[in-house]
Amino acid sequence: MCRYRNTRRNGSVLAIVLFISGLAAVLGTGMFAVGCQARVRAVRTAQKMAAGVAADAGLTRAIHTLTLQYTSGSLDPDALPAATDTDLPNSEGTFTYAVTEGPSGDYTITSIGSCHTIHRTVEGIIRSEGVVHDCALFVQDDVVLKSFATIDWYNNETGDDPLKIGTNSAGTGKILLYNGAFINGDVIVGSGGDPDSVISNGGAEYTGEAYVQSANRAVPSVSVPADLVSGVSKGEVTGNTTISQSGKYDSINLGNGKTLTIQGNVELYITGDVVLGNSAEIEIEEGASLVLYVDGRVEGKNSSKFNNKTENPRALKLLGTDSCTSVILKNAGDMYSIIYTPEAELSLHNSATVWGSITSQTCELDNSATLYYDASLMDYHDPALVELKLASWREY
Repeated sequence: MCRYRNTRRNGSVLAIVLFISGLAAVLGTGMFAVGCQARVRAVRTAQKMAAGVAADAGLTRAIHTLTLQYTSGSLDPDALPAATDTDLPNSEGTFTYAVTEGPSGDYTITSIGSCHTIHRTVEGIIRSEGVVHDCALFVQDDVVLKSFATIDWYNNETGDDPLKIGTNSAGTGKILLYNGAFINGDVIVGSGGDPDSVISNGGAEYTGEAYVQSANRAVPSVSVPADLVSGVSKGEVTGNTTISQSGKYDSINLGNGKTLTIQGNVELYITGDVVLGNSAEIEIEEGASLVLYVDGRVEGKNSSKFNNKTENPRALKLLGTDSCTSVILKNAGDMYSIIYTPEAELSLHNSATVWGSITSQTCELDNSATLYYDASLMDYHDPALVELKLASWREY
């Protein structure tokens, strides 16, 4: 009897051991499966992230390349930027992008990021927008208004934002106002600056407020149209001349009393200097317009004149490239113009008057010089000064 009972007990123990072993095997298999699935999910998540980062990198690279070609005038509509299976440094991801031009002049960038079998796509719409001349006078460095120099405006309406002048600089004394100078509006200083320090007021009056920019204003470089850059120069303009077609010239050097007459809508690219001798004129006739791109210096000598007969600043644009570093206008009478020379030191001598707006590296208005700002330029997107902006973005 005892032997029989021990056999039954041993059998029970064996069954329990087998059950526990089976259960452990099942649990182990389940845990292994869960671990494998978690590992797979982690790998796929990492690959998705890498693909997304690669797609974003492709979009960024495309924007950068497109902008460089656009602003340099080298963008070829038949060979827009593209890249295929470009490696992303320190990553397993690659990106492929293509740029297409829409009927309205927008550009669509499609960037596909890949990591092994995972793909992510981002699409950006890039839009070209003209620079808005919303300041009467804006410089990147110094402003000097000497005695009785004046900045005022016209074409303004009730409810318009105040007239503004400003600088991107936050340095001490970068806006120097002499006794009797007058600004009919606000004065803006560079980000991080102190108006009490940046503005050195020696007895001038400004009717608005002085305040700090939250972020410094972008001042894009001037881009000369590619067809003008690649064109053959027609030489130098020196005597009485009429120009009715766009073109490229070495220089304009008008002798005393000579006149260059502009008929029609003309763009001129001057690779050298523009100099108007005493009483010389560049005359824009009624119904005509001139966009003047200049690489060299600009000087209007005594009694010379940029004679814009339309009296519309949009009809005369003086645009200085990065190599245009000096603009001097001496007693030149009334000049209706948008002057945009972001790398130039600009000087209006005694009694010189500009109707329009000015953007330059520095600006000095001598005694009794005057700038009348055309308030209609506040919302004018200048097609001659364009920059590319990301208008929309989506991922799918």
